[in-house]
Amino acid sequence: MTEPAPSIDLRPHPRVLSVLGDIPFAPWQCIAELVDNSFDEFLRHPIEGERPRVSVTLPGRSSRPAEAELWIVDNGPGLTLDQLQNALRAGWTSNDRHGHLGLFGMGFNIATARMGNITRVRTARAADPHWTVVTLNLPEMQRAGHFDVPVRTEPKSHPGEHGTEIVVSDLKQALHDQLSRNSRKLRDTLGDVYSYLLTEHHFELMVDSTAVQPRRPCVWAPERFVVRSGERIQAWREINEPLGERLACLDCGAWQDDLTDTECRNCRSERLQNRERRIWGWLGIQRYTHKTDFGIDFLRNGRKILLRDKSMFDWFDPDDPTGSGEREYPVEVPYEGRIVGEIHVDHLWVPYQKNGFETASSDWVKVRRTLRGDSPLRPQKARELGYTPNVSPLAQLFAGFRRTDPGLNYLVPGDGRTALRERAREWAEAFQRGDAEYQTDERWYVQAALHDRPTAEPNPDPTPEPGGDAFSRAGLGNDGAFDASAPSPAAPPPAPPETEDARRERWKANGAAIPDLQTQFGLRGRGSALQVTGAWRVACNRGQIGPAERPGQPVYIGTGRGAQVEIFIDDEHPIFTDFAVDVRDLVTVALADYLRTREGAQDDLTTLFAQLKEQCLGDQRVTGPFLKDSADGLLDRIREAMAPMISGNSTGYWTLLLDAEKAATQQRFVREGGRHWDDTLTEGRWLNYAPAKCLVRLLTGRPDAFLDGRVFAAAYARLTDADAQRAGLERVTDLLSDVAALSDQPVRRRSEELQRGRLSISLLSDELIESA
Repeated sequence: MTEPAPSIDLRPHPRVLSVLGDIPFAPWQCIAELVDNSFDEFLRHPIEGERPRVSVTLPGRSSRPAEAELWIVDNGPGLTLDQLQNALRAGWTSNDRHGHLGLFGMGFNIATARMGNITRVRTARAADPHWTVVTLNLPEMQRAGHFDVPVRTEPKSHPGEHGTEIVVSDLKQALHDQLSRNSRKLRDTLGDVYSYLLTEHHFELMVDSTAVQPRRPCVWAPERFVVRSGERIQAWREINEPLGERLACLDCGAWQDDLTDTECRNCRSERLQNRERRIWGWLGIQRYTHKTDFGIDFLRNGRKILLRDKSMFDWFDPDDPTGSGEREYPVEVPYEGRIVGEIHVDHLWVPYQKNGFETASSDWVKVRRTLRGDSPLRPQKARELGYTPNVSPLAQLFAGFRRTDPGLNYLVPGDGRTALRERAREWAEAFQRGDAEYQTDERWYVQAALHDRPTAEPNPDPTPEPGGDAFSRAGLGNDGAFDASAPSPAAPPPAPPETEDARRERWKANGAAIPDLQTQFGLRGRGSALQVTGAWRVACNRGQIGPAERPGQPVYIGTGRGAQVEIFIDDEHPIFTDFAVDVRDLVTVALADYLRTREGAQDDLTTLFAQLKEQCLGDQRVTGPFLKDSADGLLDRIREAMAPMISGNSTGYWTLLLDAEKAATQQRFVREGGRHWDDTLTEGRWLNYAPAKCLVRLLTGRPDAFLDGRVFAAAYARLTDADAQRAGLERVTDLLSDVAALSDQPVRRRSEELQRGRLSISLLSDELIESA
């Protein structure tokens, strides 16, 4: 008789459960792992008559870790004893490797061990007579040296109770400190990660009894567009790229290459399933710009795996052996982005931390190719490298919206002078809060249009003055007959005095709203802030703006409920039409005076004005660094527009520079790590290293090459009068000199010089052709 082959027991020691807690998971990831399990059950077994709900209760701020508890409770269908046993076993999962949030059967063990030493699970189905309870005490299991844990039962309060409750106790100090103080941040994070499931499946997720709000994309409506080279570029576009069907292994997750396979080529499992593969979602333009809050979300089975990912903006030159890549967006001052998206890639594989994809896989390469194409997003870069124009969805959005100049041309709110970036972000916060008037993009659109047309148009149909024209008011009829003996008609009864509300409504009917002033104005330590509920530039009411029975005034602050006020501006007042005083500055003065009067204070009005500007109107800031960044951005655009001409005869244009300017160009080339100077000089790329004042010299040296709509719109060669030519050229070179000085000489400047610099940037930008 043959002796059985010897074997060894490879069951791990219970200590392994504690070791799992050393795997780096952020607090929100621990909770999300447990939420994933609940959501999977909701998707697998929809609940009849109840809204699927998960409630997370965090330890109190004043609690001690040894006594604190974390609860996660759902109203799912509950588990049988076998299901509970499998759910608690490390490495076991009831989920197939596709179509679910949970994947590895390790999430529960890692998450609970990461947070605390003791985990109690209580579960019941509606038909069960009682709750089933299991407690995992990791220190005790480690001391005992086995995995056996007792199963208890607890009575139900109501016969139909069902669901699963997880209570983690004996919390670890670091996790306790973070969880007990960050409930709001946790809500925000979970609302972001689960935004799709919360919105589309109407799951309810609570943290400390407060509902988690899904973070919704604040983007321009699909019908908004800009025009580039005669073509419309929509601000939102759908992505739907079918990839066909393939067999997926439900045990190891591997995709099979052949639809006729009967077993997995990776693990030999016969559990193969034919599944549809697709890249779908959308790309769009956010209504606000931000340094970091932009990029593309990638989701797998409804949960975000990558949030605001920016890798799609990177260009990797296949001929670059370093493979370092280059970020192509945003590259315009102020280096804030607004291209966003939500892309579903359910067929891609993720690691156990659910925080990324295998970017070296062919599936991920296909995603990149679908969204951003194979060539650079920047047309000029693509041309330099010999690529055909990139027409991918991302490249088209890049072409239409890479710049963030205020106005409708780029769909950026502005106030007639500058982009209202901070204000646009404030409105986005109101959008996320659910404020009704910020749910559509109308507020942003109106402000972008107002930038292009800052002064209110006269009312095309003003209400006729009571009593008709002057002849009528003098008693002269249309027949022209004047009968001195005719009895005077009876005087009409006097009209009742117009109420304050009626006067305001009349002003509003003749006014143009200024949305960016619709905000809070207040100073720390100075009582409740004024809430401006509306501001209007009123036309056709010259000298009539102000309190009744009092002389008109340029700016009138009308009181409302509590701290609410309305602002009315006499748009035809001489202070604006004759002296060009800034409307917002005068409104700020009026608000400062209002605050001072409300408090009966004696503060210096100019000081209050300065404080309001500093604390409430950051978008209007005109500082040296801000202007330099703006100047640099504009000069980059000019260099890019001039590059084709320069490359046409690079050496010739190089000779126009002074020796000192050539030296400065070469020194910068070396400082920035440039190589192959001869190629740079030949191809005209030296222009990128030349001091800004060199642009003036090039323009002066060859005005015919850059005017007449080539780079600048000013007419030159087509003019026959020499003085007219000179005047057109000087207008551009004067502005360009101002802007170049801001870039080349970042010195402290007086306020008048800053104002001049700001105006020069604005006027020179207007001189540039549209495509520059």
